[in-house]
Amino acid sequence: MHKFNNSWLFQREKIDNLSKSKLIIKKINNSLKEFDNIRIIDLGTGTGSNFRYLSKKIKFKNQYWTLMDISKSSLNEARNNINFNKKIKKISIINNDIIKNINKTKFDNFDLVSGSAFLDIMPKKWFKSFYHKNINTKIIYFSINYDGLFKFYPNHKLDKKVLSLFNYDQKSKKANNLKAVGPDCSNIIHKYFIKTHKTYLINSNWDKIENKKFQLMFLDFCTNVIKKHGKENFSEWLAFRKQNIYANKSKLTVFNKDFLALKV
Repeated sequence: MHKFNNSWLFQREKIDNLSKSKLIIKKINNSLKEFDNIRIIDLGTGTGSNFRYLSKKIKFKNQYWTLMDISKSSLNEARNNINFNKKIKKISIINNDIIKNINKTKFDNFDLVSGSAFLDIMPKKWFKSFYHKNINTKIIYFSINYDGLFKFYPNHKLDKKVLSLFNYDQKSKKANNLKAVGPDCSNIIHKYFIKTHKTYLINSNWDKIENKKFQLMFLDFCTNVIKKHGKENFSEWLAFRKQNIYANKSKLTVFNKDFLALKV
């Protein structure tokens, strides 16, 4: 499974939290009204940002969390940044490859299966296995799923070509040498769970972000993609983007979706 840089994960946490759908959180809480205890697993937890967000948003419950990720470094960061409150009764941390070991994971042990900025790097066959393992899971919640479009402002004539390269790379082979589904992730998981659950897809865009450091880190992703796949010179585009970012004249929007499935 793919590993993300911890500094990037911390940088984006606040922006992710502001972008996540409040309506979905409301629906999750409504579904948990009758629960005294709730068992939650956070897949691809990274440094624990989704845990920190969701554990605060779930109301009046005794929460038993499992945090799972392939990266020991990220899990160590998550462990170091855990703040217990009255609702959190226990936290288990598991170092595991959820792609390779999907069929060994006992999802029956959990009421809520969650993850953030996670689905787009999964291979297509993973979704079928995940669905069959979670047909009876009460709540499935994946936030910040990349939807195939980002925009820097102001515009540049090469924007569409860079976006095309970025989306091509999104579907390239990741860890385990398997092709990721990239921007198709929301539609794929929705197609499966609509059979047995009440499903929701709601926008959770990073909207017109002005944060300079965040934009520069995202531009680094674009630079790496250009180096891997670009067959023409994008130096003008990169220089234009950096100039506007450093001059505080740039904004970035990335289109994402939150996915929720509630067992019917």
